[in-house]
Amino acid sequence: MADPIDVVAPDDSGSVTVERFEYQVHASLRGLLQMLAGTGVLHVTCEHIEDIVVASVAESDVTGQPFWDFQQIKTRDAPEPWGLSAVLDAKPLVSLWRTHKAIREIVSSYRLTAGLEGYLDPADEDVQALASGRGAEKKERLTRIAKRVKITTEEASEFLPLVRIQELPRRADIEHRNIAALWDLGPQLTGTEIKALYEELVRRAREAMQGKLGPRWPALVTSPEPEERVMRKRITVSSISDVQHRLLRPDHVLLKRITQNLTEIQTPLVRKMNAGAVSAGILENAQLLRANAESHRFTEEAIGTWNGDEKLEEDLDQRLLVAARTVVALQSETRPSPADVIFAALLDKLTVNPEAYDRLPLYGRDGMLLMGRACALSDECHFGWGSVNG
Repeated sequence: MADPIDVVAPDDSGSVTVERFEYQVHASLRGLLQMLAGTGVLHVTCEHIEDIVVASVAESDVTGQPFWDFQQIKTRDAPEPWGLSAVLDAKPLVSLWRTHKAIREIVSSYRLTAGLEGYLDPADEDVQALASGRGAEKKERLTRIAKRVKITTEEASEFLPLVRIQELPRRADIEHRNIAALWDLGPQLTGTEIKALYEELVRRAREAMQGKLGPRWPALVTSPEPEERVMRKRITVSSISDVQHRLLRPDHVLLKRITQNLTEIQTPLVRKMNAGAVSAGILENAQLLRANAESHRFTEEAIGTWNGDEKLEEDLDQRLLVAARTVVALQSETRPSPADVIFAALLDKLTVNPEAYDRLPLYGRDGMLLMGRACALSDECHFGWGSVNG
């Protein structure tokens, strides 16, 4: 099969706003981080055929051809989770259908991904089915999607099993999560060094999106061939080999593991709870509560009922930290899973007496929401969850 680099892009306008452009830059770095981690990513191509195209050997077919992931990135200001209607309105499927038509005859193994800023609605069965490649399994859903994409149901039946939806961090959070993942790859480096390496990766991703990778002189003295112009949008292992060398451990063995897959990057909260031997269920609860607390705040802000007084927010956070650090100090030596015990004790404390912390209230004196805010404070590295290593 041919390399889709030879395909004429169905839509190569590249006319994105600055904000979407910047978000897309940080989204493309997730593939670069996987490349640096040695997970099988061969290269990342920006703004050709789709916003981002990731080629990998990890999912290659029996012929040894690369597996291609064509990603259409969509940002969103609304704090509400994505339902199927919102996904259809944003039209990532329209772009992915164009891509499917352009590459299906020459690429043997590929996926079509809608990368969406924010969360999917867990109660929307249709969007959940679409996200996992099951969009064509229900007749009513298939017909609805086909009508909106303006294709036949037969075409939709062929197309939708290839579609996936990937939840992406919000724009205020994606850079921090990427940097946390980069630090996992080079834990011996200082924060300043990690930040500098990340900014260098950002610079190269921006150049790739503008087709400016590589030396400038050929473009100045000649008219590059189409393939060469596209290659200037492709970041390979050799393109970032110098960054990779900077991430080497002292024994020159590259850390080949990001402790959590980049589709769900390990945040400080996850890292700290794992250090306390957290169980999978408790970790999932912590992440859910944190997301619920954020959703509560975003919703209140959207409808204008959130009290934006920084002193009130600071007072609440300080009270939560006093409670959390006290529980951690009392329970951190618990074996074998201090994180589970700390989580249960802190949740109990906040649920029994929420008014002692949420005095205004900002979070409706809801112990569950307060626990979510406490998890967010841990994610900001203000407290940990014990350690099985002492």
